[in-house]
Amino acid sequence: MAARGLRLSSLRLPLQLPLLFLGLLPDRGDAIMKEAVEHVKCEICEMAVEAASSYAKENAINDEDGLNDMMEGLCSVKKKEGRWVSRLDIVREDEDAQLTVQRMDTPGFCKNECLTVQRACQASVDSKADDFVSWLLKGKSVKEMKKKLCKKICSKAVPKLGKKWKDEPFEERDAKEMETEDMIEKMRAETGMGMKMYKREDLLSMSEGDMETMAAREAFSSERAAARMADQEL
Repeated sequence: MAARGLRLSSLRLPLQLPLLFLGLLPDRGDAIMKEAVEHVKCEICEMAVEAASSYAKENAINDEDGLNDMMEGLCSVKKKEGRWVSRLDIVREDEDAQLTVQRMDTPGFCKNECLTVQRACQASVDSKADDFVSWLLKGKSVKEMKKKLCKKICSKAVPKLGKKWKDEPFEERDAKEMETEDMIEKMRAETGMGMKMYKREDLLSMSEGDMETMAAREAFSSERAAARMADQEL
């Protein structure tokens, strides 16, 4: 049985071990509600247009390939271009009110509400990604793009939620953890070597043997990735 209360500092792990001992994602609760997605889709559609336009300008992305890459990550909190999603909190005045979206000052953990926002973003943007890129290339204004992309979505009536919706508190994320995530993504993109993040509670529940096994597995995966890269260079 795994020993609890194990101190990570007492473990001797290989120096090349590509692990980051960070608790990034709290446990997820209920499944994403389709009705909730419909409630916030209009707001999220318009916010997605604003986010895409701002990100493209701030990062001087003005070519088709670059814009297509941006669109692929626009709704993902794991990508810089999708980080805006983690700054949103879903709120509701009362049981009969429609869900609305509130912008927060800092990014938060991606739990059910964040996943609901991601689904709403994907439902709004994915099927129109090519059109969106075309609008950006043509220099369409945010107002014009909102009208083209979101008008039909925003004209639809939303389904009733009743008491099914459960609000969850917005939990801020540590900026250092996000910097580490960006570093991992950059390394993966540049080297093809994966780095895996583990939750603190999972690591603390492991025995020393479990940790050594995990370390060996991760080291082997990295060596295999390095070998594949070397073969490609030959």
